[in-house]
Parts: sequence; structure tokens; C-alpha cells
Amino acid sequence: PGIYGVDTRAVTKLIRQHGAVLGKVEIEDGSPSEALGFEDPNLANLSAQVSRFDRQIFSPPALLDAAAGSPERVEPSSGQPSTVPGRTVHILAVDCGIKNNIIRYLVNVLRVKLTVVPWDYDFTNDEFDGLFLSNGPGDPTHC
Repeated sequence: PGIYGVDTRAVTKLIRQHGAVLGKVEIEDGSPSEALGFEDPNLANLSAQVSRFDRQIFSPPALLDAAAGSPERVEPSSGQPSTVPGRTVHILAVDCGIKNNIIRYLVNVLRVKLTVVPWDYDFTNDEFDGLFLSNGPGDPTHC
């Protein structure tokens, strides 16, 4: 086995009580733990590292295009209205590590116009119908 002699119930209880905790795996008779180095990811702004740098706009494909099919096509939803009479709903998504599948779902299934902006973008003067704050890695207080 790779790791043994660890009380996984105690580890689970620790995580439930304190949330994600920092740690490292040490090897018996290996290098001293001080020599291995330790980086605290909570000190870095991880969202800045994974966020896009430029604003991107995604529009839903025409229904004929969606029906024609593409390798990444997702069937449009018939049960969820995505338009206000006469126009497409516009969502602004702040990218703190947004997954591409979320973008595909919002655009292809919910059929909204989606503007994805970097984590530090000032959107206070932009016009949109809804705001989506994506999840991402690390400590959310850095965003």
C-alpha cells in the first residue's frame, strides 16, 4: 500500500471541524520535513492565475445550427425560457476559475448571451441582466 497506518476517520473528523487544512506526507527514514519545503496555497491569489485575461462574449447558436450538431453540442432546453420577449438574456460571468462546461451549459442549454470577464474586471458600468460569480481555487477572500 502507498499509505498505511493512518486513521482516516480522525482525518475526516479534523477536516469537518476545521475545513481544508494544510499538510504534507512524510516518508519514514527520508529527508527531514524541514528540507522538503512547504508552500501555503492560501497565501497566493490562485484565481488570478487561472482567470482569463480578456473579456469574451459567447452567444447561443441559432437553433438550426444547434440541431445540425457539433462535437461539443449540447441539446437546447425546451423547458426553460431564456429570452425576455424580443431579446436574449445577457449574463455577465466573473471568471475566478470558471469551468468550460459551465460556459457551454449557459450558452447552449439555457441559451443566454454570456460575457465572461477576468476576476478583477470592473463591471459596474456594464449592462447585463444577471451576474454569475464562478467558483475557483483557493481562498475566495482574494477575489
